[in-house]
Amino acid sequence: MLQIGFLEIAIILIIGLLVIGPERLPELIKNLLKFYKKIQNQFTEFKNNFEEDIGADDIKKDVFNEMRMEELEGFEQKKKDE
Repeated sequence: MLQIGFLEIAIILIIGLLVIGPERLPELIKNLLKFYKKIQNQFTEFKNNFEEDIGADDIKKDVFNEMRMEELEGFEQKKKDE
């Protein structure tokens, strides 16, 4: 989801140590991670509900079946050409 490298994390931790202090920083990080996980779970739940509502599984199956049919038709056409 987010692509943060080691350098960015180190800078954020150093700034956090200076601004928040070493006593409260671990508690803040713990709370931020809980919040991030909660938001991520809600997003996943929303996505799953949305896909279920629009029938994404059926759409995926239909697209797959159409692709297979096109492959078979192409194979049959190729056989006829030979």
